[in-house]
Amino acid sequence: MDFQVSARKWRPQKFSELIGQEHIVRTLSNAIELERVSHAFLFSGTRGVGKTTTARILARVLNCEKGPTIDPCGVCTFCTEITEGNCIDVQEIDGASNNGVQEVRDLIDNVQYATSSARYKVYIIDEVHMLSKSAFNALLKTLEEPPPRVIFIFATTELIKIPETILSRCQCFEFKPLSQPQITQQLELICDQEKIEIEKRGLEDISKIGAGSMRDAQSLLDQVIAYSGRKVNSESVEAVLGIVGGNTLETFVDKLIDRQPAALVSLIQEIVKQGKDLGLFCRSLMEYLRNLLIVKISKEPEGLLNTHTCSLETLKKQAERFHADELQVMFAILTRAEMEMKRSTLSQMVFEMALLRLIETRPFQKIDELINKINQSENTNLQPSLPVQSGSSNSQETISTPPANTVSQNSPVSWDRIKQQVSKTKPFFEHYLEKCRVSVLNEKEIHLVFNDNFTFDLVQTPENIQYLKETAKTVYGHDVDIKLTLDTSQPPAQVAVEEKKKSIDTEDTETGKQKSESEIIQDALDIFGGVVVK
Repeated sequence: MDFQVSARKWRPQKFSELIGQEHIVRTLSNAIELERVSHAFLFSGTRGVGKTTTARILARVLNCEKGPTIDPCGVCTFCTEITEGNCIDVQEIDGASNNGVQEVRDLIDNVQYATSSARYKVYIIDEVHMLSKSAFNALLKTLEEPPPRVIFIFATTELIKIPETILSRCQCFEFKPLSQPQITQQLELICDQEKIEIEKRGLEDISKIGAGSMRDAQSLLDQVIAYSGRKVNSESVEAVLGIVGGNTLETFVDKLIDRQPAALVSLIQEIVKQGKDLGLFCRSLMEYLRNLLIVKISKEPEGLLNTHTCSLETLKKQAERFHADELQVMFAILTRAEMEMKRSTLSQMVFEMALLRLIETRPFQKIDELINKINQSENTNLQPSLPVQSGSSNSQETISTPPANTVSQNSPVSWDRIKQQVSKTKPFFEHYLEKCRVSVLNEKEIHLVFNDNFTFDLVQTPENIQYLKETAKTVYGHDVDIKLTLDTSQPPAQVAVEEKKKSIDTEDTETGKQKSESEIIQDALDIFGGVVVK
């Protein structure tokens, strides 16, 4: 059987055939044309994005009989031997199985010899991060000052494990994961050449599961073709790869909108019975929620959606039932669940618990709104007990004790509402109201008593009096008479509080009483809440 998998059969042989790595292709091509080729390269990136393929192309570019050229012929002896892996001057070394000091020393000894027939001697070390620390150290000197016409090309999926001393001696290139459209386009080309009939939706599903890796996507394509033959439909792709269809996702979100935990858990169990992959379902659900959010925030979401699972009309209808905050929180919950599922042997239970958290999500509320609601609730429960002060000789106006009916039952609440309205329109004016006492407060009139001349003079201007009347009217719904009075016989409320606090502190000092550490901690707990962690 001479069957060759798609990943090998359709491996790029030239720079022009590489997909998704234009920045690397341009840099290497310019280096060849300007004859400024480095002696050491480091290619990093996720699996299946073209690191080793690019290394082989670079070896052919340097050793082609027509070269060095960015367009190797592909038919000469060197191009053919390098493609088949038979060139003695181009060696591919597996860093995982040759990671010791002795293997590196043998490599260093071979480096000293001249090439047998090729123009350059090229060493391609794959998964170079698997080398031991001692092996890296043994390579440093040779890597910094290699013999003439010797080039090292390192490839790794874990750049963070490469020592800085190695990185500083190499030209580093980071390979990007391929986009879903790029993978889909290449799969379409392969299917056309192989005479395979497959729906576009199926190719998109394969590309999505490939997650940026062309090799993974090509391997999945081979698997689907082996299952379905030369005519592949979307249902076959979903069956082979364990993908949950769009109808199931739509039903799942409908039940999530209705807050039906039992129905959601039952649906998950049914998905598992069908042999579907819960990890893929979690990712598909995350994408679905992302699309709902795009539909909700965008006036023209068509160009921003990356799904074919359901119609735009369905997404718009469902998006109306969610708040944007809820969708963001749900996405975060699923992101964490996906990571936990990969590490756990109880992935189904992990996902079910995440679903219950999804149901409990609610929109965010602004802290100011919450504080106002709390204050209104507390003020409603307060019993009205406003002190009524009599007039004094220092007053500019005589204040008589108002009758009992001058203070209505909802007066405290009304005054708080007036101050809240003031804080919204003129925040600085609220400070003046904090320095006065309310002597009369009912639906017809409000009497305010000030204890200092300065504040009294600021407030009693016609503009401010009119402002207070308009504010009271917004609360009561009708005109209210505002009267201001100056009474310097009484200390200001803030001063009185400070004097009282000062007297308490003095008393504690005189009696030698000081709060213990436990008492201070308890006071903090009473104010801020929480628990003590020891």
